[in-house]
Amino acid sequence: MAVFCYRLSGVVKAVTPLHIGLGTRVGVIKRSRPYIPGSVLRGAVGVALIKAACKLDKPLIEHEKCEFFNECPYTRLFGEEFGKTSKTFFRYAYPLHYSCGGLFRPAPKTLHQCSNPQCRKVVDSFAPPSTCECEGSIKPYQGFRCEVCGQLERFPVGTSRITLTAVDREKYSAASVGDVRGETAGTLHTLELINPGSRFHIEVIVDGNFESEARMLKSLMERALPDEGVGGSKSRGLGKLTVEQLKLETVSASDLEKCANAIDAKRFRIRLASPLILDGKTLDPSSLLEAARRAYSWAFHEGKPSLPRVELKHWAVASELFSGWRLKENKRRGPEAATAAGSVFQFECSEDSEELALALAALEYYAVGAYKPHGCGQIIVEKALGGVPTSFSFPVW
Repeated sequence: MAVFCYRLSGVVKAVTPLHIGLGTRVGVIKRSRPYIPGSVLRGAVGVALIKAACKLDKPLIEHEKCEFFNECPYTRLFGEEFGKTSKTFFRYAYPLHYSCGGLFRPAPKTLHQCSNPQCRKVVDSFAPPSTCECEGSIKPYQGFRCEVCGQLERFPVGTSRITLTAVDREKYSAASVGDVRGETAGTLHTLELINPGSRFHIEVIVDGNFESEARMLKSLMERALPDEGVGGSKSRGLGKLTVEQLKLETVSASDLEKCANAIDAKRFRIRLASPLILDGKTLDPSSLLEAARRAYSWAFHEGKPSLPRVELKHWAVASELFSGWRLKENKRRGPEAATAAGSVFQFECSEDSEELALALAALEYYAVGAYKPHGCGQIIVEKALGGVPTSFSFPVW
């Protein structure tokens, strides 16, 4: 059967410490994420692609004015910057579990754990009991869970800290800035760093009509991404990495059919593997079905199918802010409200629809909402939780 997309997957390993800015501070400490967002990888690969493919002596900021615009691999693959449909989707790179080879993803918001350190019983439920059998309290779990063995980790990578200050190049001394009261303050700050040797799973989805570009991306990621680096303070030696075990696979409609066979279209739950940005709202039946129709049309090159109605029965969600860097405008993108990774939505359908199962399988590749090329809106379709009381209908924030 025809190929509808290509999947690039592999491992990146930190050679030097990484600082993947979280955008928050604890005092003078700048926190780091324990994973690499898709937007960070996309930016690094995009810059490397511009350097490698541009036919001009000096790459343009306004690509639309270039005489080679229509044939440029950068503008063909990263089309959303130019009002076109993007042909690449960069996934979030989560840390690997050395013991079992699994992947640490944000734990479901339905996951709760006993606060008693001698018990630590784990409960996966939309409506958990308030107390454990050991009389300890049951609290929502905040952290990561291995997709293979189920091990829980608050921070699944090793970290360290370094203290730095900015340099005044004119005075050849530590820089200083004035505060709102006109008093001089220093620029001393501490970076939280991911330790060298940490390994992350990477994945990029490329449209099925772009085979040559997909092969070029594979070569580019192997050769140029290590030189480009990721994260903050790259000029100080941070952010260096190596790419290992990178492979290019084809995904066809028959592969989707195999995935669809494992989906119970009458009762299923959607778990977010990355933040979801959906016009200021969260996932509901109408937005899920519309995204599923788009994914089905993209995968099978057909018109949008008529899918049966689904009902949202239970949900456990949290919110966060999403931001990033606009390469074209060379400035930070304003923060937007997002539904946090790990949020869970349970749906039911009155009929066992084969088309709905196929659309959901395609949606795992296509994603939901805005900023899909940056890794947002990635979902995982799972079996529904059992034993959920029908009276539960409020979100867990």
